[in-house]
Order: sequence, then C-alpha cells, then structure tokens
Amino acid sequence: MRKKNIIYIIFGVAILGLLAWPKLKPNQTAQLPSANKKGMPTKVKTILVEPQDSERKIETTGNVMADEEVLLYPETQGRIIKINFTEGSQVKKGELLLKINDSDLQAQLKKATATKKLKEDTEKRNKTLLEKGAISSELYDIASTELSSINADIDLLKEQIRKTEIRAPFNGVIGLRNMSEGSYVTPTTRIAALQNINQIKVEFSVPEKYAKTIQKGNTIFFTTEGNEKQLQAKIYAIEPKIDEVTRNIIMRAICANPKQEILPGSFAKVSIVASTNTKSYLLPTQAIVPILKGQKVYVAQGDSVIECKVKTGVRKENVIEVTEGLQAGDEVVIEGVMYLRQGAKVKR
Repeated sequence: MRKKNIIYIIFGVAILGLLAWPKLKPNQTAQLPSANKKGMPTKVKTILVEPQDSERKIETTGNVMADEEVLLYPETQGRIIKINFTEGSQVKKGELLLKINDSDLQAQLKKATATKKLKEDTEKRNKTLLEKGAISSELYDIASTELSSINADIDLLKEQIRKTEIRAPFNGVIGLRNMSEGSYVTPTTRIAALQNINQIKVEFSVPEKYAKTIQKGNTIFFTTEGNEKQLQAKIYAIEPKIDEVTRNIIMRAICANPKQEILPGSFAKVSIVASTNTKSYLLPTQAIVPILKGQKVYVAQGDSVIECKVKTGVRKENVIEVTEGLQAGDEVVIEGVMYLRQGAKVKR
C-alpha cells in the first residue's frame, strides 16, 4: 500500500511539472521581431542614395621647421669685445651681432696700407724709367710684383678682420646666447641660433605607393600640439628618392606664419587629400552586411527587399564608401538589416 502511494505522488508531481512548464519556459516567440512571425513584414528604415564626393585621405605625422635656420659660430678665435643683440629679438640681414677683438689685425692693416703707398710710388717711377730705357724690365717686374704682393696682404688682413665679426645672414629671430662680453671663443663655440619663422615648413613622409598620387603644389592640412586649429600648407619639394629602410618618401610643405604662432620643432598631425571620387555613395556602416565573398546591402523594392553585392572603399567613423553595386535613387535599408533575407517583406 505504501509503495502504491509513492507511485501516486510521483505521478502527481510529473503532471504538475508538465502543466507549469509552458509558464516557466521563456516566450521566444514574443522576443522575435515581427519579421519572424509568419506572414508579418519587418519594420525597416531606408535612405535614398545619391552620388557624393568622397575624399581619400592620407593621415601621417610630421615635424615643423623654420623657413631658414642657422647656428652661429665664429670663424676665428679671440676675445669678444661687443655683443650687439638682445636674446629673442628680431634682427635684420647684415646687422652686426658680435665683434671679436681685432686690434692686432687693424695694426697690421695700417702698416700694410702705408707700405702699399711706397710700393705704388716705386712701381710708377720704375714704369716711367722703363719707358725711357733707363732701367731694365726685370727691375720694373720686381717693383710690380712687390705691389701685387702687398695688395694681396691687405686683402688677406681685411678677410681676417671680417672673420672677427658675426653678421645676420638673413632676417629672423635670434635665440639665447651662450657667452658674455669678454669670453674667449673659438670656431667651435656656439654663439646662438637664428631662425626665420615668418613662414614655416612641415616635413612629413608618406608610403611609397602614394609617390605618384601626391605632387608638388598639393595642399596639406595639419594641426600642432596645443593648437587644434587646422592649418593649410602647400607642398613645394619632394625627395626624389624613396627611403630604403622605411619605404617612405619625404616631402616638405610651406605655410605662412605672420604672427609667429607656430614654433619650429612642433609635432604635426598631417592630412592629405590623395584623390576625390565623385561617383561613390556614402552609407551608414550598419547598412553593410559581410558575406563569404564580400559585402552586400538590402535594397527595398515595393514591399520587399533584394540583396545587392557591393564593393566598398574608404571607411570613416560612421559611414562607409560604396564604389560599386548601387545606382542613384536606390532605397537602401539602414535599420532592421539583421532580420532580412532575399525577398523578405518590409514596411517603412
């Protein structure tokens, strides 16, 4: 009797479990979109595509350079007797910046100049005597050679005196100096740096595959650290050789800098428009469906959709370029794509 009761209890529990199962099981049918219910169309969102200009950009990095830059070193050794510039100031081409003591050279020049006067008189007198036949041509040649020699000595002394001066080779801003008046300098002593930054250069490199795409005269866009303002520069020079290590080609662009806001040495983010496609279509990225051998989109025709294989190009943050597979006026599904198949019924 007891065994029989146990059987009844087990049988009752089984029946209760079967009755409760439909309520405990998740309602998968309710979770599916209306597209999965037999005969119900899928609600979608579409856009009409039209040809748009699509730019193919190259992103790279570069370095800002001064238009002209030189490190100033003396050409001779000696003691500085005059520093004629203020650090960080504008200087003009030819302006005297620094003077080294040249008193000994000036004394030698004074002596050579006096000797020259004597040699000129001797040469002139011997020339007159030679014309009268009073002296031999050898004596005149000696006097003429001595005059030429003293002239060469004077030229040498003037050049040595010139080397005791440092003058600005171009207009620009002079940097910080590294010595004071009275310092003894040699040709290895760095005086200061001079830079012309009224316009600046941007040096950058691009992969060799773009060597024929980018030409002199093309415009680049760039920003620098701490300055998000986008600036423009024009490519003016291209290295005629591809770097064998990096496989890149180096280019330089020039940009006006009248307010001297862009400083040499800055890191630059460079963007170059390599080409523009006027026959492409831009679609939201979610409209593209990857397939085994490429990609596809769904095009709405009436109350249903068809699959269209497409080729894509440049991908941006939220859109992707479609270069083949669509025509102007096609109505492409951009929402509800994941529930569709060939010939599926849709509603907008």
